[in-house]
Amino acid sequence: MLAPLLLSTLLTAQTVAPTPAKKAMFWKVSSRDNVVYLLGSVHLGTKGMFPLAKEIEDAFDRSAVLAVEIDINRIDFKKMQIEVTKLGLYPEGDTLWNHIRPETRTALEQFCTAFGAPVERFTTMKPWLISMSAEMLPVLKNGMDPNLSVDRYFLDKAKEKKRIVEIESADAQYKLFAGFPDDVQEKILLDEMKVAGRAQDKAKRMENAWIAGDAAALDRIGAEDPTGPPEVQRAVLQDRNPRMADAAEQLLKSQEIGFVMVGAAHMAGKEGIVATLESRGYKVEQVTLKP
Repeated sequence: MLAPLLLSTLLTAQTVAPTPAKKAMFWKVSSRDNVVYLLGSVHLGTKGMFPLAKEIEDAFDRSAVLAVEIDINRIDFKKMQIEVTKLGLYPEGDTLWNHIRPETRTALEQFCTAFGAPVERFTTMKPWLISMSAEMLPVLKNGMDPNLSVDRYFLDKAKEKKRIVEIESADAQYKLFAGFPDDVQEKILLDEMKVAGRAQDKAKRMENAWIAGDAAALDRIGAEDPTGPPEVQRAVLQDRNPRMADAAEQLLKSQEIGFVMVGAAHMAGKEGIVATLESRGYKVEQVTLKP
C-alpha cells in the first residue's frame, strides 16, 4: 500500500524544479553617485500587461524625471496633420497607383480585403504612410490598444508631478520614414503586406515576451520578418539607440533620479541601450521581481 505513495513522492521530487526568478523589461543603471531606471515599453498594450510590478511602480515614484521617446500628451495634432499631409499625401490629381508596381498594388488590395479596410483609404497616401497605418491594423484587431500602452500609463501618472523629457519628437520620427527614397518606401510597403498575416501572432508573442521580461526573446521576435532593406532597419532601430543611451547618461550625471522609457526593442541586442551603457562603464542589472 505504501509503494504507490513512495513512487509518487520520488517522481515528484525528481520533476519539481526551482521556480526561476521573475524578470521584467526593466533595468537599474548605476553610476558612483546616481541611479537611472530603464523600462522597455510597448506602444500598444492590453489589460494582461497590468498591473505592473511593484518594483517598477516604486522606481517610478522615486524618480524625479521621466524621459520618453515622445510625450504623446504634448503633441500638437493639428500641426502634425499639416506636416503629415505635406509629406505623406500625393498632390491633387496624383495617386499611389502611378508610383508602385502591379505586384505591390495587388498585395495592398489583398491586405485590404483580409483586414476589411477599403483600399480607397490609401490611394492618396505615399507608401511610407500606408506602411505605418497598415502596420497597426492587425495588432489592433488582435485587441491591442494605444490607450493601454505603458507609455500612456506613465505619462499620465507623471503629469504635473515629474519633469518630462522628450528624447525625440513626432516630427523626427515621421520625417525619418518620409525621407527614404521612393523605391525603398515601396519595398517597405510590399514587405509589410507580405508579413501582415503573421502580425497578430507576432504581436502576441512579443506581448508574452514583454510580460516575462525576456529581452532576448523579444529581440529575436522583433528581428523576424524585417520590412525594407537592412539600412532601413538600422535607421529605425540601431541608429537611434545611442541618442537614447545619451539621455540616460545625462540623467546619471545629474543629481536627479531618472526613469527612461523607450520601446523595448531598443533595449536588447549587442547595440541596444543596455549594452551601450555597459560599454560606457556603468553597472546595468535587470531587476528581479519579488514573488
